Amino acid sequence: MIKRVIILTVLLALLTGCSHLSVRHLQKNPFHLNQAEQLSMRYWDFEYVSLVENGDYVINGIALPKTEALPSGAEWLHDFWLSVYLSDNRGIVLAKDLDVFPTQKLDPDKGIKFEFRMSPERMPSTKKIFLTFGYRMSLTESEYHSPLRERPLTADKSVFFASEGALAR
Repeated sequence: MIKRVIILTVLLALLTGCSHLSVRHLQKNPFHLNQAEQLSMRYWDFEYVSLVENGDYVINGIALPKTEALPSGAEWLHDFWLSVYLSDNRGIVLAKDLDVFPTQKLDPDKGIKFEFRMSPERMPSTKKIFLTFGYRMSLTESEYHSPLRERPLTADKSVFFASEGALAR
């Protein structure tokens, strides 16, 4: 029995060591510095500029909801997580950053401003680098608060959930 536990532990450690995050399945742009860029995903359009500041890669921009792709009446954005990823040509994530935004009314004209900072350990100088975004969100017709402060959503609330992000491989 102890031998089996040891073997399973070693196998799990080996498999974990071989895993990586992949964004191969997501829309992405070649990574350019000091240039205005746009990237369109399923439910969000991103307008951004990438800079180098004190040795960090800084991505400043705005996320604009694609209202034509979202359900009508979806006016409140909850649990919005926004990520940025730098990856190689195979989609392997080299660097990432994440921000979580508070509940807010969805404003397609104003969008959501973001700033990400990444300090990758190594960036290949001979390979192309790509940039993409990930997100996780819930949309409702009316505002609700965290289940810690209010009872969780019930069947009388219509919730639209969407997520695009890195996958562990």
